[in-house]
Amino acid sequence: FFFSFWMAVGLFLLFPHNFAALSRLAVRSSPLVSMATETSSCDYLVVGAGASGMSFVDTLLLHAPEPVSVTLLDKREQPGGHWNDAYDYVTLHQPARNYGVESTALEAFTQHPEKLASRDEILDYYRSLLSRWGEAGHRVSFVGGAAYFGSASYVDASGSRVGVDASKVVDARYTENDLPLLVPPKFSVGDGVDLIPPNQLPARGAGEGRRYCVLGGGKTGQDAVLFLRQTLGVPLDRIAWVVPHLPWITARDPPSPLRQNTCIEFIASALEAHAAAGSPPSALSSSAFLQSAFAKLEEEGKVYRLLPGETPTKFMDATLNRREAELLRESAPSVIRGRGRVASLSSTGDLVFADGSELALPWANEGGRSAAELTTYVHCTAGAFNFGASAAEGRRPVFSSEGEITVQELFQFPGFCFNGAVVAWLECQRGLSLAQKNALCELPPPPEEGEAPPLGPVAGQVGPLSAGHPLLVSLRNLRRWYATPGMGEWLHGLRLFSLAMNGYSLAEGRALVEKNCAGLVEAGLLTPPEEGR
Repeated sequence: FFFSFWMAVGLFLLFPHNFAALSRLAVRSSPLVSMATETSSCDYLVVGAGASGMSFVDTLLLHAPEPVSVTLLDKREQPGGHWNDAYDYVTLHQPARNYGVESTALEAFTQHPEKLASRDEILDYYRSLLSRWGEAGHRVSFVGGAAYFGSASYVDASGSRVGVDASKVVDARYTENDLPLLVPPKFSVGDGVDLIPPNQLPARGAGEGRRYCVLGGGKTGQDAVLFLRQTLGVPLDRIAWVVPHLPWITARDPPSPLRQNTCIEFIASALEAHAAAGSPPSALSSSAFLQSAFAKLEEEGKVYRLLPGETPTKFMDATLNRREAELLRESAPSVIRGRGRVASLSSTGDLVFADGSELALPWANEGGRSAAELTTYVHCTAGAFNFGASAAEGRRPVFSSEGEITVQELFQFPGFCFNGAVVAWLECQRGLSLAQKNALCELPPPPEEGEAPPLGPVAGQVGPLSAGHPLLVSLRNLRRWYATPGMGEWLHGLRLFSLAMNGYSLAEGRALVEKNCAGLVEAGLLTPPEEGR
């Protein structure tokens, strides 16, 4: 309780406008509530009604050998996970045809010309699924505003503790996104500094000569800069943008408007580029192997770089069209890079970096006023894929002998919805033992033990391709899935599977996987035992 209380107080001090919502979350997380216990029963208790949890439930209902009952919990009032907390102007990165659940096309819910569903459209989609499941005769009970404490019990919105007699418990929160609205910055903030999450940008506007400093170069930071430029019309000379690591950006327009490069195709591109360069052995122990793939994709118009002539060092699959990428490139004079991450914002508004260097914003002391008086700072540094909620936990098996299932990342971009469906499909295969199911769910190795970076982890760094790299884990998992009776056929009929989205037949998908494995063995990145592991 005290942890939750002080967490809420800390977030209030950083983002006071959001305190009402945050305090409700803190209270619901407290065990010091009514001890009156109710009891319910179900086959599956699913905790988390975001992209992974909703996808798991949908595929479970479609493929379970017998009808099942599901109780679906979420701390938010409605399904949709992080979309409930996202900023209003956010849309999907990728076309809607590769997002959502197995049974229902999200693209039917969006009016966007590129099928980039908006926040409201996605939330409407997830709400409609609850109705659709009920109309189809499925027994799904959604409980919003609930705090889950483990041991199959939760506290509902009224404060009543409810025990659940469930055959299995599914934790769909393990890869919950970190959002600036709810995850405070790792850097310190001086007194009087106006720091906001991107959700509050629409209310700030561009009037009265307001200046902005956007902190973070990922998709959230990119969205914030685009919103400032396109919607609020803020001039470039009133924007500073701190980008610690330049990102590769996925293109979602011609020459391949209906194809998003997938992790399996990316490996193929890396092998082709490596061979074209004469297969230099030195590339295998550095970032050169993966960087050669990005260079090849750039030539094909499938990725962009933020600053021409500057090699990006990070990739998190942020996706933009050419017009958006060009608008961000126009922001180059406003980009602050080469200094690393911000460690603190001083009370005068100066930027203090992790290496100890300091930088005053261009308009500091203009008219005798400090940067802090003139500037709104936008916190876009949460690191959506740092998964802070589970980062401190030990790595769990997907399927446990205690009847617990944890949805995790088995396959890379695009993945969240797809991974939920894969875990559910495997759960429905009664002919597979627990050990066989887990053998089909290789997980990336946990981070090496050591002192955590003071400013938190940095995800998406483009480095060497080791055997435990998530790309190769994805490849090995897919190879196993193709070897599992019936699974390949299901994958290539699944709207969430990226190779199917890109038009690959089952035979073509299998051939690409085998070609990649053979190429990686030849390059020395996999040994034959690893290849078949």
